[in-house]
Amino acid sequence: MKIARFYRKTLFGMFAMMGLIVASTSALYVYTIGHQLNDDLQKNSRAIARSIADSDIDLIVNRNYSALQSVIDQYVEIPGISYVFVVDAHGDVIAHTFVPGVPEVIAADYRDQRRVYNREIPGMGSFTEVTAGILAGEAGSVHVGVDKSYMALQVQTAIGKQVYLLTVIFIVSILVCYGLIYQVSRPLLNLRNHAWHAFSDGDRGEPPPPAEVMHLLARIDEVGELGRIIRSATWREL
Repeated sequence: MKIARFYRKTLFGMFAMMGLIVASTSALYVYTIGHQLNDDLQKNSRAIARSIADSDIDLIVNRNYSALQSVIDQYVEIPGISYVFVVDAHGDVIAHTFVPGVPEVIAADYRDQRRVYNREIPGMGSFTEVTAGILAGEAGSVHVGVDKSYMALQVQTAIGKQVYLLTVIFIVSILVCYGLIYQVSRPLLNLRNHAWHAFSDGDRGEPPPPAEVMHLLARIDEVGELGRIIRSATWREL
């Protein structure tokens, strides 16, 4: 389907505008949903750390470390939670879920008592680690690590359907716009061919079919008026 040349820029502009809308909307979804999910996962992991710190104080104070170990082992079964470890008041790790032991990058700085750690652990991946103090930090702290790749996967899952829908809308919009522009462009192409044939003795351009000419002359818009002017002008010349 051929489109008149002066409509091609319009069509390209419409495609560019729709593409910009899809791209900007997708970027906004990625940023907004990613930021929201990241905050939610951090809040959940902090809630887990706070739950351990508040509910298992007796196990920590009474040094019932085997029972404490059983408790924290249950939390790593939660999707996204990669590791948990508990530090006592002396700064020693008294229970953890690492196998076989606490990684060196964690052992090097866990005593800094930061609220959030961003970690790169060799052989394990990237993690966001949140902490909660036991008895306001006087009896130690609980550390919970969340896998960043899990967060990224959740972001992709959350935005996947929205981006897919926007892509479908974009493709359908392109097809609809192309069809509409073609419907507008076809009478102009017929008018051009009619004019060339009328004023050049048929040496330039192929005339449109008679049915198309009759339909062209019957139009009540500007294209039809131009067609009737051309027909009137050629009759006068005859």
